[in-house]
Amino acid sequence: MTFTPAQVVERLRTAMETKDRSAFVDEFAADGVYELPFSLAGAPSRFEGIDAVRALLVRDSPMSRAMEFDRVSARVLQSTDPETVTVEFTVDGRNSASGEPFSFLSSVGVIRVVDGKVKHYRDYPSVLRGAQVAGMLKPYARSLAE
Repeated sequence: MTFTPAQVVERLRTAMETKDRSAFVDEFAADGVYELPFSLAGAPSRFEGIDAVRALLVRDSPMSRAMEFDRVSARVLQSTDPETVTVEFTVDGRNSASGEPFSFLSSVGVIRVVDGKVKHYRDYPSVLRGAQVAGMLKPYARSLAE
């Protein structure tokens, strides 16, 4: 079965909400590309092939451990290209340590789906807001400055 871009986004949203990183990566084509155009200087910003995407996205991170998602919503904006959509992911939940609730636009993605799989995902995450709600803004700012 071939999935439409909107169906793939729903599958990505569900994987995010359940924190199933493997299911998220499974939506990529074997030669899929994941890009973070605004990565830190010296850090890779382009990951080509599902193995490289998996190595990046399946690893555990302190920020993801610090946030409990109760809900992830996705707003899909169709482009003039039927294979490409822009998606706004919003997360609602609470800080694992403090119990403090949060809701924020976690990322905007431009996603191209070919034959039901993610061929190219250009991700613009809200890293600073994520670090803030995770209670990690000061350590993140320090590493950014370094």
